[in-house]
Amino acid sequence: MKTRETTYQRILLDGKVYAVIAEDEFRALTRPHTSANTMDELNAFNVSDQRLADRLVKRRRESGLTQKDLAHRAGIRVETLNRIEKGRTTPDFKSIRKLVIAMNNYCNQLGGAP
Repeated sequence: MKTRETTYQRILLDGKVYAVIAEDEFRALTRPHTSANTMDELNAFNVSDQRLADRLVKRRRESGLTQKDLAHRAGIRVETLNRIEKGRTTPDFKSIRKLVIAMNNYCNQLGGAP
């Protein structure tokens, strides 16, 4: 069986490490020929994707930030943040990083993370 090296970025969110991979690599890894359980794997990924969105919403709210505040601090559009939080889009690593940094900076200004 041929193996493939996957490039990924690690991100820490709420004390948990996530691996972020490019969508084309994700699709290559989850092609039907890879496993009889491909649909289960895709469903598991979607659940994880929704968990990421849920944790982002929870952390934003615990920080006392509105979507508008966080989007402005992160330099992304409010509409983009709204779609991310509703699980309608999967953010790329760059967007996740901006959001995490913005929340961390805000919490540090207040004197501690939630």
